[in-house]
Amino acid sequence: MQQFPQSVERLARLAQRDAEPALVQRALAEELVAALGLDQAHVVVLAGGRPSHGVVALRGAGCAEYLLTRGAGGDALDWVADAGRAVTVPDTAVAGTLPAELVRTYGPVTAAVLPLTVGEAVRAVVVLGSRTPRAWPAADLQAAAALTALAGTAVALRDARLAAAIDPLTGCLNHGAMRERLSQEIARARRQGTPLAVTILDLDDFKRVNDVHGHLTGDALLRHVADALRAEYRSFDQVARYGGDEFVVILPNVRGPRADIAAERALRALREIRIALPDGGQEGITVSCGVAEWVEPEGPAEVLERADQALRASKAGGKDGLRRAPAPAGR
Repeated sequence: MQQFPQSVERLARLAQRDAEPALVQRALAEELVAALGLDQAHVVVLAGGRPSHGVVALRGAGCAEYLLTRGAGGDALDWVADAGRAVTVPDTAVAGTLPAELVRTYGPVTAAVLPLTVGEAVRAVVVLGSRTPRAWPAADLQAAAALTALAGTAVALRDARLAAAIDPLTGCLNHGAMRERLSQEIARARRQGTPLAVTILDLDDFKRVNDVHGHLTGDALLRHVADALRAEYRSFDQVARYGGDEFVVILPNVRGPRADIAAERALRALREIRIALPDGGQEGITVSCGVAEWVEPEGPAEVLERADQALRASKAGGKDGLRRAPAPAGR
């Protein structure tokens, strides 16, 4: 197992780099083949606790992805997914032991199956396969388990970083993550010479919603607003909860007028939200909005402050509207 230290190093680097789960799964399959001298290794992802799709690394032939027929897990995969423990399969010809399509396509005659655990949950099942009869010595299984545990740690770390960046009520970026993302987008705009705009939206009279209808209704309203904003803006625009009932939208490659148009469209969508009343009636909401276009050499605090000033001007002007922040003095 001369390759084992290099395999450990690769998976550890992926954990440090916040790699996507799919990239971690692919790397794990490749390193299992390299470190253990296998002809194939599969990482089968679970959906609803059952095998769904997988990636296979084949010695000398790279990686391939595949789907599994619904319910086609096989006894070994299902047992490992449920029990969270490894098992060996001396003869894959035994009907139902492994998914028939996996055996038919890739031809393993013997296999070992291990759980890929993230936290306390089994998220995927690892299948070590051999096209020729092969024993599975304890040293091989321990090495495979170690590499699989590293992959699970990489995915768990990414999950933790994502959770730390997300507001639990609305599913938007939280305040800290928004500041970090805005810093990144400013650096990108500065480097590439592209525009950038920021919008701040604030629910009018939100305190009254909590006072009259209760905090559960207020929380539900915030979730509804967040969903509406995500649906209205582009997939790569970033919607964040700024605090309380304020939301920030970061708009890369957008100049002020286009930001105004997008904000007006969002305001119209938000005006369609209704709060259900005990008597069967409904109550609408209004939102005030401030828009600022980033100007060099501003940092996050400066552009957010100008957008916030525009928002306050909108509130002072009667609410339920939009104001654009003027350019900084001397620009």
